[in-house]
Amino acid sequence: MNKKTATFNMRMEPEKKQRMDEFFTELGLSLAYGVNIFFEKCIIEGGLPFDIRLTGEKKHTEIDSDAPKTAQLSMKIDPYKKSQVEYIFKELGMTPSEAVNIYFEKCLLEWGIPFRIGYPKPNAETLAVMKETAEREAKGIRPEKTFSSVEELFEDLDADD
Repeated sequence: MNKKTATFNMRMEPEKKQRMDEFFTELGLSLAYGVNIFFEKCIIEGGLPFDIRLTGEKKHTEIDSDAPKTAQLSMKIDPYKKSQVEYIFKELGMTPSEAVNIYFEKCLLEWGIPFRIGYPKPNAETLAVMKETAEREAKGIRPEKTFSSVEELFEDLDADD
């Protein structure tokens, strides 16, 4: 069964698109994959996954009137993910294209993806067990049983049945 996809299209300055292509290539990612990472993080966070602040500096840039004004970015995306990010960005008062442009600027400013990429934070129960284990180890209390291999662990678990 084929997974359905939706298309996300946006326009941006050609120079920025080129810089973002170079940026994500240096990370070993495609531009589309970089945008997908951003969308996933926005869904998890329920908004933009980083702070947006003014630096206090005013930047004036020269605009080359002969340069192309926009480049096209088009990518396939899961339809459910697309509807989720459209809703989130609408609630924030912006379009997905505006949010992606902010993300690109933040990537270029920090020369990195501007948020942590990793496994989700453990839930409260797991954190409590991890803390208890660390405290027991700090007191020198060792587990009652130890195993030298995964196979040995599973044999012990099966023996308990």
